[in-house]
Amino acid sequence: MRKIQLIVTILLLLILTVVGFLAYKLYQYDSYREAIYPGVSAAGVPLQGRTREEARQTLEDVVVAPLSQPIALQYQDETVVLMPSDVNVQFFLDEMVEQAHQLGRGEPSQFWDGYVRFVTQGLPPVGEDIPLQYSYEPESLEGFLEEIAHEKDQPLREVQPITGTLDFRPGQPGRRLDVARSLPLVERSLTSPDEREVTLIVDTLEPAPPDIEMLRAMLQHRIDEFAGMVSIHVFDPATNQRIEINSDIVYSGTSVVKIGIMLEVFLHSEGTELDEETQDMMLKVVTDPTGSNYWANLLLELIGDGNQFEGCRRVNARMDELGLMATFILEPYRLEIEGARTRPGLAKLRLFQGPVTANPDPFIQTSVHDMGALLEMIYDCSQGEGRLLEDYEGRISGASCQVILDNLKQNPVRTMIGSGIPEDVPLAHKHGFAYDTHADAGVVFSAGADYILVHFQYAPTDWLVWAISRPVFEDVSFATYNFFNIGQ
Repeated sequence: MRKIQLIVTILLLLILTVVGFLAYKLYQYDSYREAIYPGVSAAGVPLQGRTREEARQTLEDVVVAPLSQPIALQYQDETVVLMPSDVNVQFFLDEMVEQAHQLGRGEPSQFWDGYVRFVTQGLPPVGEDIPLQYSYEPESLEGFLEEIAHEKDQPLREVQPITGTLDFRPGQPGRRLDVARSLPLVERSLTSPDEREVTLIVDTLEPAPPDIEMLRAMLQHRIDEFAGMVSIHVFDPATNQRIEINSDIVYSGTSVVKIGIMLEVFLHSEGTELDEETQDMMLKVVTDPTGSNYWANLLLELIGDGNQFEGCRRVNARMDELGLMATFILEPYRLEIEGARTRPGLAKLRLFQGPVTANPDPFIQTSVHDMGALLEMIYDCSQGEGRLLEDYEGRISGASCQVILDNLKQNPVRTMIGSGIPEDVPLAHKHGFAYDTHADAGVVFSAGADYILVHFQYAPTDWLVWAISRPVFEDVSFATYNFFNIGQ
């Protein structure tokens, strides 16, 4: 009897235990049904075990708060702030939480089926994520970007001469916000807590390099005011662009032709280093204001192996060889203490028959074309390239041409080309004067560019007044310097 009672008691205990266990599981199951199932997330944020209210607060803190922060829109080096409220961004958290809560539950009629699975299997992870649900006003966002474009875009402006001056207005790059291509980038940032800075796509158009023809027109307008002949040669080594105005006019060569003599000294030396005496003569040709002709004649004597007239012939032959057909010197320079020239008959041997002449000295002549081309060759040579190095390999070097330019930089007279450039800008040049002709030919080493400028003036008068010629030199040089230093 006691055994039966014990068995009954054990059975009752087992039944009570099972019932209690099932009741506890029912309580758990019912509690889980109030919370979000395992493996459920929304906008990438895990929500398992949270009630609706808790899930909503979590999304508010982790998602909405960061996405409500301002977005920095970078327009090149400028920043424009976009607030999400500017485009009416809204997040639908309630809908997201409700969807998350329903995942894995099935229909209400399946309550007991779900309970049985819960008791026997537990709650398997759902493994689903509810995407972020939001809205914004696309038209407001596009309008916001259009407003940025209206404020920040700028039209392309090419370099232009400034009317009534000898200066040029710098070009201005054009820039245009590409709204269509920038829109998707900003749209993505609206829903990304990590991408709160967007580089807008801005198309940039650079102004074309200044057209040297603008300078030509400006120079032509200025020299048209001069009552005589003016010839100009401008060359830009960086672009190989050049201006030649009245380049076929033949002028008295004056001291400018001494540049050719200096070149011939190096070619005559056959690549050997010049002795100190010759170097000193080369420098004094440029720097001695009263003895320049004397030193030039000594160089002609050196070139002619003791004969100054032979030196002249060899210089002339070299100029012909280089294609500088308007340039020659038929006899040594007249010294300041001498009177008229002593060999007028020699002039008939070499008088250049150019199309237009400016009453040139029959003994020494040139043109801006020839002096410009000569300086171009010397400059290229100093840069380690060009015709001189190719045609006279081993007889002249880039260092030799640099010596010529360095000597020309020592010229103390800066009242012609030098009058139109800042005092601290290096100028390698040789100037010259005759009764009716003033000339200067040089290389300007400016911050914007190196350039060559040759400028000759002639007036049909017994004496070209300095007060008349100098303003033209200054204005031509000033305009040319401004052209090569636009925006400097």
